[in-house]
Amino acid sequence: MSLETIKTLVDELTTLHVTRGVQPSELVDNIFEEDYVESSARKTSAGLIFELTFTESVEEESPSKVTMRYTYDHNRHLVLVEQNVAAKRFSVQWDRARAVQERIEKLEVLLSAKLPQAQVARILATMPKDYLALAPRLQLVA
Repeated sequence: MSLETIKTLVDELTTLHVTRGVQPSELVDNIFEEDYVESSARKTSAGLIFELTFTESVEEESPSKVTMRYTYDHNRHLVLVEQNVAAKRFSVQWDRARAVQERIEKLEVLLSAKLPQAQVARILATMPKDYLALAPRLQLVA
């Protein structure tokens, strides 16, 4: 068990919990840049979706239209970033829930290697409630 690795995972989980991510007000400023051509926002039952479209040239190819979709929850947390290149399907670039789950899983593995399961369960039970909701198995322990 590497204490440095555990500390890094805890720091990353803490950062994910306290930071909201890039906000639409920050993204909209990009529309003044030359390559940006469009932006749109719409409310949903879960929060807000903000899309920003720009053109991108790769070496000698003709410019491609790229749309970035940013999804926010009601608390203004960025929860999903997706990208669409040249009118193809959107692909996930970043997912807050997945980022949290991956770090919790790694933390659990590292702790379980050296500590009794009951102690690991007590440690993981101290996670914020929204994290426990992302990892249903931890709710059983908590």
